[in-house]
Amino acid sequence: MIHVFLLYDSRSGSTLLSSLLNRYAGVVVTQESHFIPLVLESYPDEQAMDVDGLLDLLYSEPRFCEWGIGRENLRNRLDGLERLTYRTVFDAVFREYFKVRGEGQPEVLVIKGARHDFHLTRLREIFEGARFISLIRDGRAVYNSKLDMVSLTGMKMSNNIFQAAFDWKKMLRRLAGQSLIRLRFEDLLAEPEAEVSRLLAALGVSSAGREFVSSQQEYYELIGKKQKHLHANVGRDPDRKIAVKWKDRLSAAQIQLYELICGPELLQNGYELCAPGNVPFKESTGLILGQGLHWIWLKVRNIFYYTFIERSILRKLKEKKFE
Repeated sequence: MIHVFLLYDSRSGSTLLSSLLNRYAGVVVTQESHFIPLVLESYPDEQAMDVDGLLDLLYSEPRFCEWGIGRENLRNRLDGLERLTYRTVFDAVFREYFKVRGEGQPEVLVIKGARHDFHLTRLREIFEGARFISLIRDGRAVYNSKLDMVSLTGMKMSNNIFQAAFDWKKMLRRLAGQSLIRLRFEDLLAEPEAEVSRLLAALGVSSAGREFVSSQQEYYELIGKKQKHLHANVGRDPDRKIAVKWKDRLSAAQIQLYELICGPELLQNGYELCAPGNVPFKESTGLILGQGLHWIWLKVRNIFYYTFIERSILRKLKEKKFE
């Protein structure tokens, strides 16, 4: 079985791609969970792992809970391991997951979850022969999609232009020079079957494994209730207009500022710059000052939230993951 890690920024079409890949007999795509980075970050030394600690950690992650794996079933499997290592623990989780979904071992297991790009070196060591799919979407469209979206924490996503732009920029830098299977969301929208066929070939899925056995809607049904509002379009025919909706919604000043921050990265990934050159100075400076102050407020708010409410500030700082 080949392990494939899906690398993406939120609101980049990862669930659409997952629903398309999951239709095939030889492919199983997991629902989104951060459990692998969570284990790697909480246990830098795998020898320090213990069953009770692992179970507490895994079931503290809401997305993992939505996988439907029984805690005692997983405990029994972990207790039966000769030795707790990253690989044996992760394999135990996947075996229980296949049981929950009624799946045999597939040719390819696609693992969907954020923050995998922070751990590429370690993942290559743990999963020999693992593959990595990098899914990228125009950063301006990502920012536009995040503007009104609320995450599982009940807080808005990166609706600050500085935060969204720098998150997108840093992700691309982490992936630069890596051996990856690269895919643009816009190309997936334009030619979904051709792009998926290209991926299946790159992953070595057999002809039998390319037979359809389910639908996009079936993958949508796997998504937990708390996440369904984030993926309302999954299961429908891809809407190509999504790729350019940001042009009508973002202001000229927003586009100009985003391109000022991420212009080189946009061009390197085949996206054209389109900010008008006649944006009023007052509008531009007003946006910069307003969003700059908002960015500072978000940092203060997040420090308070993750210290006194969610109580995981040290882990959040280590993950470098703020909304």
